[in-house]
Amino acid sequence: MTSEPSKSKTKSKTKATPDNEAEAGRTSATGEVEFEEPEPDRAEVVRKIIRRNVYWALGLGAIPFPFVDAAGVAFAQIKMIRELSAAYGVEFSESRTKGLVTSLISSLGGMVLSYSFIASVVKVVPVVGYALSIFTMPVVSGALTMTMGNVFMMHFESGGTLLDFDPEKMREHFKAEFEKNKLIVEELRNEQAGDAAKA
Repeated sequence: MTSEPSKSKTKSKTKATPDNEAEAGRTSATGEVEFEEPEPDRAEVVRKIIRRNVYWALGLGAIPFPFVDAAGVAFAQIKMIRELSAAYGVEFSESRTKGLVTSLISSLGGMVLSYSFIASVVKVVPVVGYALSIFTMPVVSGALTMTMGNVFMMHFESGGTLLDFDPEKMREHFKAEFEKNKLIVEELRNEQAGDAAKA
């Protein structure tokens, strides 16, 4: 059983970099990032929650049935945000979360959404369709889930809740994180495939 997260936090300042932006709460005009550092125990819990659900999304994205994969990934993302809310002691609302997730994904634009849609639909083509989609849909699903987790972690760490989460303010950050996380998830999938081959 996970212990209730500690309320004590430590404020720090550091230069904004791609590595620490996901953990940042606020960025000043000088480029310095003010963020609340999580307690070590909670930081580990949060990292495990995000990583576990990214792996779920990778697996669900590989389901050979169109639209079932997308529904499964959406379920994993909402489940992840519920778990993050519990870790931070934030009240969870499924309807509010669904709206926020939809808004954030729509910020990626029509090209990414169409790409994901095609990757799912092409699975109806026997053998070839599934072979093509298996290289695309899992990575997109995993990257979306990782980005979603990082964004909500950042918001909750700065003291925010689901009620005051503003997806409009997160749009540019979400898009930048998504592009970065596609590469990270690709590496995770390759590691997963390598481990499976050794087993």
